[in-house]
Order: sequence, then structure tokens, then C-alpha cells
Amino acid sequence: MAIGYNLAEKRNLAFSSNSNSNGICVFISHVKDDKPLAISVGEYIKKAGYNIYLDIEDNELQKAASANDAVKITACIEKGIEASTHVMCIVSERTVRSWWVPYEIGFSKKCGKGISSLTHKDTTTMPEYLQIGSLIRGIKGLNLYLEGIKADVKKFSVSLPGTLTSEYTSNHPLEAYLEKYR
Repeated sequence: MAIGYNLAEKRNLAFSSNSNSNGICVFISHVKDDKPLAISVGEYIKKAGYNIYLDIEDNELQKAASANDAVKITACIEKGIEASTHVMCIVSERTVRSWWVPYEIGFSKKCGKGISSLTHKDTTTMPEYLQIGSLIRGIKGLNLYLEGIKADVKKFSVSLPGTLTSEYTSNHPLEAYLEKYR
């Protein structure tokens, strides 16, 4: 099975959804404090054979953030969303305090991207602006979501690299963050 990659790493080589081996790229929207969860989810999605855009590997964005350059940060975020086919927001109790996540979701909506929200297992508050897309709860929900993406792509006769890795065991790599598989 082919493994996806983080498009943010490939920014200077081939930064467009047309360069993906399977035509899919999931932009992972998150608050800075949820970076460990975003990284774990990103790795899981890549192992399933899909590409991601996760900002930690975007050197241009990291430089703009260090310089506190909102104009360049915005341009980098927009470029990442435009190159993606789907947007998944990692939702935790910290998300409601974010200034960037609502912008990313709004821009994604404007661009016609498929929007979803993956909730941390301890999340009780869901911001209203995130109620416009699919709600994903737990490991099973994430697997079903990824299978749904695969089904959508198959409708357009795009070849996929392999099958989704389903890890329904008690030592699932996302169990620390998401509801267990039920």
C-alpha cells in the first residue's frame, strides 16, 4: 500500500492537488495546543494512503508565524487549502478560543472544500461555525470518513493506492485522543 505524504513538505516541488497519487489531500485545521493530536491524525491518514497538508512542515508558514506576519500566514493557509480536496478540523475545548480555525473553515467553505470536524474524546463544546460539515467522532468515525473519501474518489474512476488500515485494537495509535472503536 502506498503511503501519503504531507504536501506542506513538498511546497516547492509540486504543491497542488493534481500532483497527488490519488487526488486526495486533507488539510488538517487545528489550534497550536492540539498539535500532538493533529500530527497523530495526519500520520494515520497518510498510512491510509492519503496526502495531507499539516502546517508544521510548511517552512514558509513557520517563518511567517515567527515573524508574526499575518498577511504571509494568511497567504500560506489559503495556498494549503486551495491545494487540498478536503478540510478536517481537529476540535477540542481549545478550538473555541482560536482566531485562525474559523478563518480556515470560512475560506474552505468559500473554496467549496469538503469540511469535517474530528472531535477530541473530551470535547463537550462544538463551535457553531463547525456545524456546517460532517461530524466525526472516534476511531470508527474516522475510519468511516476515510472510507467515504475513497468511495467518492472511486466514483470518478481514480485509482487508489491501497486499502484503509483499520486498527480496531486496544492499542490503536489514536486511542489517547479519540473515542475507542465501538
